[in-house]
Amino acid sequence: MSHTATTTRLRYAIPKCSVFPRLFSDSPKQNAKKNSGSDAICDAVALFTRLITMHPLPSIVEFNMILGSIVKIKHYPTAISLSKQLGLRGITPSLVTLSILINCYCHLGHMGFAFSVLSVVLKRGYQPNAITLTTLMKGLCTNGEVRKALVFHDSVVAQGFLLDEVSYGTLINGLCKMGQIRDAFELLLKMEGQVVKPNVVIYNMVVDGFCKDGLVNEARDLYSGIVSRGIEPDVFTYTCLIHGFCSLGQWGEVTGLLCDMVDKKVNPNVYTYNILIYALCKKRMLAEARDMCNLMIYRGQRPDAVTMNTLMSGYCLYDIVDEARKLFDTFVEWGIMPDVWSYNILIIGYCKSKRIDEALSLFNKMHYANFIPNIVTYSSLIDGLCKSGRFSYAWELFTAIHDGGPPPNVITYNIMLDALCKIQHIDKAIELFNLMFQRGLTPNISSYNILINGYCKSKRIDEAMNLFKEMHHRNVVPDSVTFNSLIDGLCKSGRVSHAWELFKVMHDGGPPVNAITYNILLDAFCKIKHVY
Repeated sequence: MSHTATTTRLRYAIPKCSVFPRLFSDSPKQNAKKNSGSDAICDAVALFTRLITMHPLPSIVEFNMILGSIVKIKHYPTAISLSKQLGLRGITPSLVTLSILINCYCHLGHMGFAFSVLSVVLKRGYQPNAITLTTLMKGLCTNGEVRKALVFHDSVVAQGFLLDEVSYGTLINGLCKMGQIRDAFELLLKMEGQVVKPNVVIYNMVVDGFCKDGLVNEARDLYSGIVSRGIEPDVFTYTCLIHGFCSLGQWGEVTGLLCDMVDKKVNPNVYTYNILIYALCKKRMLAEARDMCNLMIYRGQRPDAVTMNTLMSGYCLYDIVDEARKLFDTFVEWGIMPDVWSYNILIIGYCKSKRIDEALSLFNKMHYANFIPNIVTYSSLIDGLCKSGRFSYAWELFTAIHDGGPPPNVITYNIMLDALCKIQHIDKAIELFNLMFQRGLTPNISSYNILINGYCKSKRIDEAMNLFKEMHHRNVVPDSVTFNSLIDGLCKSGRVSHAWELFKVMHDGGPPVNAITYNILLDAFCKIKHVY
C-alpha cells in the first residue's frame, strides 16, 4: 500500500467531531503520593525548560521521555503546552511525540485536536501503530461517540492496519457501557473469525453486559462457549454469572457455578462472596450469610466495608439491630475501617426500633472517629426524632445543617413538613415549603401531598384546593394519595358533591381509584343517608 493512498484514505476515516481470625488494615500513604506527584511535575517542567535552552539541543528522544513522565502523572495540559514549545524551537516531533499528544487530547476529550494530530502523523509519513489507533478509539468511546469509533475501526481495518485485543476490547467495552450489548456480541462474533481472537477479558465484558441487562441465560451460553473453545474462565467470569443468577433467585445455577469454580480451581474473591452474602441476606437467610462470611475468611479472603454493611443491613432490615451492632464492633476490632454508610445503617436501624438515644450516641461517635455525617445521616436522625415526639431537637438538627452541614434535600424537607403538619403548625410548614424554592429545590409529589393532607386535617379545604391547582401550574402530577386526601377533606367539611366531582375526575383518566377512595365516599354517603 502506498503512503499517499494510505494518507488519503485515512483522512476520510477521521471522524469530525462467629469466630473470626484477626485481620490487619493497610497503612495509607495518600498524602505522600500527592506531594510526590506535585514535586514530580515541577521537576519535569524544570528539566524540560533547561533542556530546551541548551546548545546544541538534545535529541527528541529525551524530550519524549519527559513528556511521557508528565502524561503518567496525568498532567495532560502541561504535556500539550510543552510539546508546543518544541515546535516553536523548530524541533521535529517523532511518532512517539505525536502519539503522546494524541493521548493527551483524547484524555481531555478534545477529539478534534486528536484527529488533527493524526493527520500530521500521516503527512509526515509515519505509520500509526495499534496503540495510537486504540487510543483514538478509546477517546471516542469515553466521550460517548461509540458509533464513530466503530466507523473509524472499519476504516483502519479496511486499509490494512493491524489492531490487537486491546483495540477490540476498547470497542466492546464502549458498546457495553452504552447498553448496546447486542452490538458488542456481534463484534465479538466477528473477532472469532479473524486473526485477532478474543481473550477471556473480552469475553468477560460481554458476559458482564448480558448479566447487567438481565440476559443471564445468554451470558451462561457464552460462558459455555468460552469453555468449549478451551479458554479458561476466570473469577470475574464466574462472579458476573453468580451475580446475575442471584438476582433472579436461581440458586441451582449459582450452586452449579460454585461447583465449577471448585473443579477448575478458581478461588472466589471478596466481590464474589459479597454478592452471595447480599443474596442470602435478601432471602432472610442471615445465619447462612454469616456462615458465608466465615467461609470467606477461612479461604483467605479479607472482608471489606461492603461485607460489613451488607451483613448489618440484613440484620437491621429485620430489626435485629443488636446483632448488627456486634458485627460493627467486631469488624472495627479486626482493623477493617467502617465508612459513613456503616454508621448510617445502624442509625437508621436504631431509629426504626425507636432507640433514638443510641442513634444519637452513635452519631456523636462519628465525629470522634473523624467521619463526616452526610444528609442521609441527618435525615434519618431528624425523622427518628420527629417520630419519637422530640420535635425541638429535630428542628435544632435541621437548623444545624442549614448553618454549615450537608445541604438538606427534598427528603429532609418532607420529613420536617410532615412533622409540622402533624403538630398542626401548618403556617410554619408553608414557610418551609416556600423556603425549598428559595434554596433551589423542587418539591415533589410527596411534599404537596403532605401539605394538602395537613390543610385538610386542619379543615382549611380552600387552601388545600389552591395548592392542588398550583400542582398543575408546576407540572406536578397528582396521584391517588392527593385525591384521597382532598376527597376525605371535602367529605368531612360537608362538601360531598365537590368530593364526588373529584372522584369522577379520577374515574375519567386520573390516578387509579383504590379501596381507600371508595371507603371515604361510602362513609360520607352513609353519614348523610344518601346513596348515589
